[in-house]
Amino acid sequence: MARRADSGAGSVPLSEREFLLLRELMRSRGQTLSNELLLERVWGYRFDPGTNVVDVYVRRLRAKLGQGSIEMLRGEGHRVAIG
Repeated sequence: MARRADSGAGSVPLSEREFLLLRELMRSRGQTLSNELLLERVWGYRFDPGTNVVDVYVRRLRAKLGQGSIEMLRGEGHRVAIG
């Protein structure tokens, strides 16, 4: 199944995890989601495994959708800034 997103500059392909992360952020538009909550909802972790996987995937999405597409609030989490 093709998973794509478009932030206004054209459609880009997304990996399954990129898509799931963006979907979760879009569902909670206007809210800041912590890394722990995103780990639970997107990766199924019910604990913090001490990984930076959320930050890595956010960087990938920002590279594809534009640097301003997802905001990082240090110490709080991430929120979508598009749409």
